[in-house]
Amino acid sequence: NVKIKLHRSLQGEVKTLTLKNENGKWYACFSSILDSEPLPENHDAIGIDVGLEAFAVTSDAEIVDNPRWFRAAQKELRRKQRHVSRCTKRSSGWKRACRIVAKLHRHVFHQRNDFQHKLSRELVNNYGIIAVEDLNIQGLAGGTLAKSIHDAAWSGFIRKLSYKAESAGRWLVKVNARGTSQQCPCGRAVPKQLWDRKHHCSACGLETIRDHASALEILRRGLRLRTETPAIAGVAPEAPIFSYGA
Repeated sequence: NVKIKLHRSLQGEVKTLTLKNENGKWYACFSSILDSEPLPENHDAIGIDVGLEAFAVTSDAEIVDNPRWFRAAQKELRRKQRHVSRCTKRSSGWKRACRIVAKLHRHVFHQRNDFQHKLSRELVNNYGIIAVEDLNIQGLAGGTLAKSIHDAAWSGFIRKLSYKAESAGRWLVKVNARGTSQQCPCGRAVPKQLWDRKHHCSACGLETIRDHASALEILRRGLRLRTETPAIAGVAPEAPIFSYGA
């Protein structure tokens, strides 16, 4: 028998147990089958525009700051990694220094994970329909902004939104990301350069920051898909529908 310390009581029907070693510490990971617990019906909808300057801007004009966990830890990581390079490879000092670097990376991972879990839970609790862009994150991460995009970890955030929405009976709608920053929610094209941070539509008079206008357009596209797609309209969800389109 192996003794373990539970950080919370086990829920559901336990199916598997995996033992994992991380930086010299052993963890017991249980996989369980849980019954879905849909939240009370909610017809509120929100569009979310993820980014780098702000982690996200919503159609409700809420700006979620980008914590930049990796950037904040980068100076300390470089110092520790230089210490690793000065140690004799495979020596006890080298192994200890490697564990310290791995521990720092793990700390950054946990900070990012905790932030995304809390934000995704708040959104799923408060909105019945959540519209996001269907981004080609792998393609975006291949350029000069690769480190910043990796630090923001949008794909992890969308994945957390996905399974939380599924469990809660919410709709998560993915819309075509093409042109969301170049179009006003009223339907009029409003061309912008990358450095243009303001949105002004001469047709409807909307003046706001660029990312808020994008979030409003994402919401408009998401609601249109929610209404027009036969597989979605009029069906009470037990899981979210992932929809792709304009």
